Amino acid sequence: MHKRLKLIIRILAWTLLAIIVFFAGFLGFVTLREYRPPATEVLSLRGNGGEFPAGQRTFSFFTWNIGYGGIGRKMDFFYEGGARVRPEKDEFLGYFNGVCETIRRFDSADFIFIQEIDLHSRRSYNTDEESAILKELPGFCSAFAKNYVCDFIPMPPTEPMGGVRSGLATISKFTPASALRIAYTADFSWPQKLFFLKRCFLVMRLPIENGKELVVVNTHNSTYDKTGTLRKSEFIKLHGFLSEEYRKGNYVICGGDWNNNPRGFDPAKATSGDRVEPIETPIDSTFLPGWQFVTDPATPTDRLLDIPYFKGRTITTIIDFFVISPNISLKEVRTMPMDFAFSDHNPVYMKVAFK
Repeated sequence: MHKRLKLIIRILAWTLLAIIVFFAGFLGFVTLREYRPPATEVLSLRGNGGEFPAGQRTFSFFTWNIGYGGIGRKMDFFYEGGARVRPEKDEFLGYFNGVCETIRRFDSADFIFIQEIDLHSRRSYNTDEESAILKELPGFCSAFAKNYVCDFIPMPPTEPMGGVRSGLATISKFTPASALRIAYTADFSWPQKLFFLKRCFLVMRLPIENGKELVVVNTHNSTYDKTGTLRKSEFIKLHGFLSEEYRKGNYVICGGDWNNNPRGFDPAKATSGDRVEPIETPIDSTFLPGWQFVTDPATPTDRLLDIPYFKGRTITTIIDFFVISPNISLKEVRTMPMDFAFSDHNPVYMKVAFK
């Protein structure tokens, strides 16, 4: 009996040691492979955009967080209180095909901002989503900025997310003079930072006849930030960049998934029949005073993922919108009332003109 007990203890000790060695090795491997983007990165272009029409004064924009084609109407998500990690493959293909068809319908837009677009991630069945969307948009070019790169995400333990390659893409009808990835400051400690997003905004510049530039900015800001510290630092950086570009006399448009409500947001203005609520952390009043926050108050753009989507029951809000500099006037804005069919976000379309 005594020998048997010693054998059991020895087996348990070796098992525990093996587990410790495995996790230490795993963390060491992920640390060596950590995505460490520079503060500013020049991005290459895919596709074939046309020449920028120097005399054009009116432009249209479309922004959509596509949720990597994996978070359509029937999905919930474990990180927001749901149970699921990813859809079945047939379900994913249905959602992503819906995303592609929707974007194709808006091929008249001059600029298309996409957030949460995957390149070969387990959650999206290793689909090159940028290439797939570009196939729907002949005559457009695309710049892709990575913001989520990890060889293996071990959460949740029962069904790990696995490898992720994701980011944001700006798809343009015109070939820009430059495309840049500009990093936000990600203030996470080790080992947390190995598995979290390295957020950024994507800048395209297009020269205008008067020596100025049209500067279009695609952003995806932090969520799951209860203290608001991350979002505050991101808005400080974005405020400085956008303000400086406007000070130079440029025309500046910034849009995307802000994970914050736009200034002036009022849930009572929603007429879609949804349950609309505000985000806890509001945008500071010092952020871009005098600029116009462009949104369609009637229709929510984002939903909570604790349950599948049910109109009037699922919590929704507005976090996808545009901000335009004072030298630009708004002609039209509308949120597509898609009832979150293919993503946990509804897309937003906007048309503007230079003053």
